[in-house]
Amino acid sequence: MKRIFWLVVGIAVGVYAVTRLKKRAQVLAPESLQESAAKVAAAIRHFGDEVREGMAERETELRDALGIDTKTTREDYR
Repeated sequence: MKRIFWLVVGIAVGVYAVTRLKKRAQVLAPESLQESAAKVAAAIRHFGDEVREGMAERETELRDALGIDTKTTREDYR
């Protein structure tokens, strides 16, 4: 009876280990890493777009507050 018990425990541990290793291999597969890198790149691009949009908005607020006309200043530099 002891041997059967340990055989069943060994089989269960083996199945568990193989399942975990397969999942780990899928996570470390090149396709998965490429997908993760693409997600990070998209997040960085989105962040950059948001920062640029905020900068433009703030610049407009500052120009309005200081009474600077953007058309006049751009023409002066030409």
